[in-house]
Amino acid sequence: MLPIPTHLKNTLIPIGDKNGESHVDGVIRCTCGFESFYIKIYADTKNGYLQAGEYNSGYALVVKAECKDCGKTHLIFDGSKHGWNGFVCHDGVTVPDVDLKSWNCPKCNCDIHNIKIGVNSQGKQDFIDETGIADGESDFTEDEWVDAFDWITMGLKCSGCGHTDEKWIDYETM
Repeated sequence: MLPIPTHLKNTLIPIGDKNGESHVDGVIRCTCGFESFYIKIYADTKNGYLQAGEYNSGYALVVKAECKDCGKTHLIFDGSKHGWNGFVCHDGVTVPDVDLKSWNCPKCNCDIHNIKIGVNSQGKQDFIDETGIADGESDFTEDEWVDAFDWITMGLKCSGCGHTDEKWIDYETM
């Protein structure tokens, strides 16, 4: 089974031949079939890299994608809900949509992008062992292991000029 987080199961389309229980690479495709998105984000930039930013006495990293074709919005990542720290530890704070900023290409200022995703996981057995499921001392279920991933990488390709940033976000979630 691939570590496709529950919230991405209808939009993350696996690509490549190196996918397995500990890693999946894929592209984001809207449920309407379109792969171009307007990006909204909450993050800080430090040393040229996007990372969690301070928000209301906590930290947040949020990425949403609005389909250019049908207008449907997809939550791609929210550090307060996704990954080990968000899903298991409940770390991070929620950011309302009003505080998200549009992301434009740094080369041509275009606001439409294609999204590639890489998700790394310690695997199902590690989740079972670390959350206490194996000892019967957990509120989690075995199937939720896909939501407790340890790293997420996002790459963007600009629809305007073709500029690509393979590690637009490269974020450890534990």
